[in-house]
Amino acid sequence: MYSHFIQFTIPKIGQALVAVVLYLNFLALPFVAPFQGAYPLVYYGLPLLLLWGLSFLSRNPLGFGMVFVGHLTALYLLCDGLSLLAGLAGGPLSSLWRTVYCGGALPWVVTLALVFWGRRRAVQLRLTRYRITTPKALPGGRLRVLQISDLHPGPTMNHTRTPELRDLVTRAAPDLIVFTGDIFDEYTTRADFDAFCRFFGQLTPPLGKYFVYGNHDLGHYWTTACFTRLELETALHAAGIQILEDQSLPLLSGIPLRVVGRQDWLFCQGKRLSPVQLLPQGPDEVYTLWLDHEPRELAEAAAAGADLILSGHTHGGQIWPTGLLARLFRYNELNYGLKQVTPTCAAVVSGGTGTWGYRFRTEGRTELVLVEIDSTSSCCLSNSDL
Repeated sequence: MYSHFIQFTIPKIGQALVAVVLYLNFLALPFVAPFQGAYPLVYYGLPLLLLWGLSFLSRNPLGFGMVFVGHLTALYLLCDGLSLLAGLAGGPLSSLWRTVYCGGALPWVVTLALVFWGRRRAVQLRLTRYRITTPKALPGGRLRVLQISDLHPGPTMNHTRTPELRDLVTRAAPDLIVFTGDIFDEYTTRADFDAFCRFFGQLTPPLGKYFVYGNHDLGHYWTTACFTRLELETALHAAGIQILEDQSLPLLSGIPLRVVGRQDWLFCQGKRLSPVQLLPQGPDEVYTLWLDHEPRELAEAAAAGADLILSGHTHGGQIWPTGLLARLFRYNELNYGLKQVTPTCAAVVSGGTGTWGYRFRTEGRTELVLVEIDSTSSCCLSNSDL
């Protein structure tokens, strides 16, 4: 999936740079700086000891320690820049900053506060509602679509939380449920895999359940998953979920609804059917739900006939500044939330029903997404037409 350079070499370069940044800043800590000159061995040795402790704490790349060290490093870099500006300004401002910075203690205090807040925010599951309109006819004049995305069973969302999920689904009362990828990944335990598949099978929206793969469902990056592709497909089919891979599927005879599911761009390296190939007839009077794990080719999908595009993948950034960097470098066409792509087509990107890797979130939401679509057409189908 990713090249060896991206997956292994870049992280090692990053680790070396982090070590240099932290070591140089540790030399200024209040309990280290006094040893400069008189006790050079202690002065240079204490930061090394502290650095070793942080390295041990962050030895698990998906653990709490990695989050702590990452935020500590980012805050030190930010404070180094502010120290430089305060030094150039001089006078009272420089003196005030030295007091607030406290020899490098400030980044530690802020990091601890951020980690506490981010861990609590990660597990706070919400039901996020969006309301849009369409000129096309809908059954009963309204359609309620529930999106489950990026579940990533693990520290944030394991099988013990299925009662909470069930309550939210019941409250949403959806007409259909869509799963927009990364429902499972290479770290999913067998207990979580079996329990969530049973839970999905217990959900009975009247217009069905539909699934598209994400890059983690089948793309296993660092370890081998507890399930095979055949086991995953068998379990989803047993749960009554329709898997869509570059397919366009009319829902039921006589109901003007269509679901289009795309292959994940990252997993297939972009080698998938184009929007025009998926809907060669172009826009028509059938309301079209467009499922694509990654928020890509939004304008092309809208031009082909998509009315509502539902995606995940980004986690809303999850850990700052990931979302900011994605927006700056235009990696994702939409990082989070609702966007009106064209006057007739909207796109929604979920923050994820779980989190990837870390039970930690400072961007986006841990959520189920409910999109309520109201028809402005005067010829909507009544319930008796279903």
